[in-house]
Amino acid sequence: MKIKVSAFLLAALVGMPAVAQEKPNPEPAKQERKLPSVKEVTAKLDDLYRADTSEGTVTMTIVNDRGTRKLTIEQWSRGKDDALFVIRKPRREAGTATLKTKEGLWNYAPRADRMIRVPSGLLSDAWMGSHFTNDDLVRESKYEDDYETKLSWKTEGAKTYLLATMTPRPKAPVVYTKVEYYLDADTWIPARADYFDRGKLMRRMTFTDVQKIGDRLMPKVMTLVPMDKPDEKTEMRYEEIKFNHKIKSDLFTKKGLRRAAKK
Repeated sequence: MKIKVSAFLLAALVGMPAVAQEKPNPEPAKQERKLPSVKEVTAKLDDLYRADTSEGTVTMTIVNDRGTRKLTIEQWSRGKDDALFVIRKPRREAGTATLKTKEGLWNYAPRADRMIRVPSGLLSDAWMGSHFTNDDLVRESKYEDDYETKLSWKTEGAKTYLLATMTPRPKAPVVYTKVEYYLDADTWIPARADYFDRGKLMRRMTFTDVQKIGDRLMPKVMTLVPMDKPDEKTEMRYEEIKFNHKIKSDLFTKKGLRRAAKK
């Protein structure tokens, strides 16, 4: 006669504790964090260094095959259309300036007292021998208007970023065929931006020294590296900046530029 012995009885007969066989519970799938709206993110990037008005001092350090060069620059802006940059140091370049208004972009040569209009085709040219372009400096293009943007989450090591992948709209006045912004997942403050031309990484901008200035968080240092010359770079550091202070209404004119350049 065959005897069927239960697992519990068998365990008791051999002096071992019985263990109930349970099916493991599968871990619940992690829900992906909800993405913010594209409009909110691009507006944040467009307004990162903008306000009703801004006024500050910037140190630009240029490192290239000719050595290291440092500029001290005074800057003002008003809204999205008006900006003025005047070099204060070194002395031989003091008074050199760049003015942006709704009417266009101009460079000013103080020795010749000459205003030179910068056509849109030259927005990608280097500003004052740096790795920053005219467009980088005055932001003639706007992310919200000039790019189609897709958002996703991107993990690198232990850090998860909000990745904004931007491709230019038709006829947009931009140079690169794709820009990828790696943003802090909570604050949307940029950590870096990668610029591509037909799939090739051309340059990388990193954003560091994030501080609270007034009521906003902003990186005080931007460093731009050309990928074909990785030993070169240009660093822009905001030594001081203040927002929403009163600025003379005629500053963003040719007359106002000349007055500021001779200060």
